[in-house]
Amino acid sequence: MPAFARTKLVMYDNCFEENPGEIYLKYVGPNPGKLYHSVYNLIKSIWRCADGDIQEEQYNWGKKGEADKFKIRWYMHKDLDKFTYYWIRFDLSGEGDDKEGKASVKFKPVLMTEYPQDTVWQKSLFYEMMRTMWHSVFYKEKRRNYLENCRDLTSLFTKKAKEFFEENG
Repeated sequence: MPAFARTKLVMYDNCFEENPGEIYLKYVGPNPGKLYHSVYNLIKSIWRCADGDIQEEQYNWGKKGEADKFKIRWYMHKDLDKFTYYWIRFDLSGEGDDKEGKASVKFKPVLMTEYPQDTVWQKSLFYEMMRTMWHSVFYKEKRRNYLENCRDLTSLFTKKAKEFFEENG
């Protein structure tokens, strides 16, 4: 549940500190177009999110000769508590037909925490000192657990996607 505020303090953490880039998975095999539904359903099952938590920002699907060519981008937004949520971009692209093709899945898992700063109280120095102390003493460990869970879910997604690619490739 992101804070719908005009002004807010945003903490942006990559789930993998040592590798702040994106994760790539490659598929080579028949009918890469079937990955659209498979990857979408895998996102929903691994991160336990509803259809409303996934937004399709880009959808390009066309023909290149006999083969389908596609490029899809989803954003998955999964609320964890009042302040923190997962914000993960998934890119699926590929081309091919029923006999052969190739595709790739690229995604970047991010943990976001937002503190609204709209009211005079939220902008005050005293509030900021209390929020900083509360965050350091109580909430920092919770965010660390969220990051660890994000890494675990990302690894599980990668494993399940690779298993699906091997079974169907």
